[in-house]
Amino acid sequence: MSICYRNNMQKEEKQWKGLQEKSKSTLRRKTSKENPQSSLIPIQRRRSSTWTMKKEPRDQKLPSDRDEQLIHYQTIPERRFSTDRAREIIKRIVDERLETVEYSGTCAVISKELSDCIKTAVKKLLYERYKLVCFVAIGQLKDSVVNCSSRAVWSPTADTFTEYIYKNRSLFAVCLLFAVYKE
Repeated sequence: MSICYRNNMQKEEKQWKGLQEKSKSTLRRKTSKENPQSSLIPIQRRRSSTWTMKKEPRDQKLPSDRDEQLIHYQTIPERRFSTDRAREIIKRIVDERLETVEYSGTCAVISKELSDCIKTAVKKLLYERYKLVCFVAIGQLKDSVVNCSSRAVWSPTADTFTEYIYKNRSLFAVCLLFAVYKE
């Protein structure tokens, strides 16, 4: 191999490495067609040395009271969900609705109505950041056995539930209301 050829190869390798290094460190600004006021801001990824671009408006002024606009995460609720008040509401609604009802095929529709009515009534108690899940099952009271179970990820400090069981001459109703705290 001649010295001239070897020198040319070394120059090309240096140029190639130089281009690679330059492409990693060079940042470009572009303006989008939709919003000419936005610019692309580089953000470095965690696991590699490449850059990702994020759109952000130019000349945007941040408000002085910035803390009020940020979302604060609270792992513990300010006001704990009252199961006693929710149980009173469930009892009142179910007793009024199922007082004169006898078991029939329309009980499926009634259970959906009860579930929606219970959720809207309990939401009026204004517990912030609680997600409500309501389960109502209606069955016939004739030599029947029912087993209900549920599983969920649960935080004993913030999440809770309440239940109410109703019986009349022809039917029974099991009402469960889960209050799950959203951080």
